[in-house]
Amino acid sequence: MKKRLWLLVAAGILVVALAAPAAFGAISGNSQGEQNQQFYNQMFDWHQKWLDQAQEDGQITPEQANTWQGHFNYMRDFHNQNGFGPMGSMMGGNGMMGPGNGMMNWGNNNK
Repeated sequence: MKKRLWLLVAAGILVVALAAPAAFGAISGNSQGEQNQQFYNQMFDWHQKWLDQAQEDGQITPEQANTWQGHFNYMRDFHNQNGFGPMGSMMGGNGMMGPGNGMMNWGNNNK
């Protein structure tokens, strides 16, 4: 009888553990996407403020500031096209293990 009870308890814990991520995902809905976009905007705003302040304080030259601005613009475009997940999309087209060749040319060519 005790074995059956422990088996039912373990099965119940397993069901809850598997169902919880889906339940919390359904609760957050589109608000997660909005939060990601807010974070994304804040991050690039912070970069721009840093760049402006560094140039104003003479920490970087105008040429260096122009190079940084080009980098920030490139990264903004990159993340607009590829999303903003772990490592962008370097390991695959849609995230870490998503489709696509990714940074290490993994995918269809690596069979």
